[in-house]
Amino acid sequence: MATWAVTAQLTTGTLTVNATDRIWLTGSTFATNVTVASYQDGTHISNVSDVEQCSSFHCHNVKYLTGTTMSLDGAGSANLSTLTTANAPLKFNFSDASSVATSAATFYAYDGTTDATAMVGVTFQAGEASITSTWVAANGSGAALSIADDTAATSHDYYIALSATPTSTGAKTGKVKITLTYV
Repeated sequence: MATWAVTAQLTTGTLTVNATDRIWLTGSTFATNVTVASYQDGTHISNVSDVEQCSSFHCHNVKYLTGTTMSLDGAGSANLSTLTTANAPLKFNFSDASSVATSAATFYAYDGTTDATAMVGVTFQAGEASITSTWVAANGSGAALSIADDTAATSHDYYIALSATPTSTGAKTGKVKITLTYV
């Protein structure tokens, strides 16, 4: 039986992200706002009650700077292509008892209801660590980040960087999704 697991990669250690947990892209501290036209300075995980789960060590934060550059954990500009899997904020693991190959994997944000509908009032960027050299504006399934295919194995890891900026004031919500085909 195929299963998914999501892990937040922290500046020290890791944190399991449960199905009801939430990913927060924030200002410099948990639950602070991101200014319109500025990308987030923090990436955090909360439980369903919005209690921060990564309070001692935080998720790696990968901030969009330009189409090919990022800031990792507040450092200066670096090429997105230099982002290592260990420094990606999220690790998605797909496993199956049988050895399977994966293809057509994608990652994107959406409004939380309809996959094709982008989050409103948000510019969302994504990249695959150690694979992509340019950010993808992956807001809605039609604009998804394409993830590299994997050869047959019982476990497949995908390391994703995500960054967002509001384009208008007010609270913004949505979901992220990863999909793939396996045989």
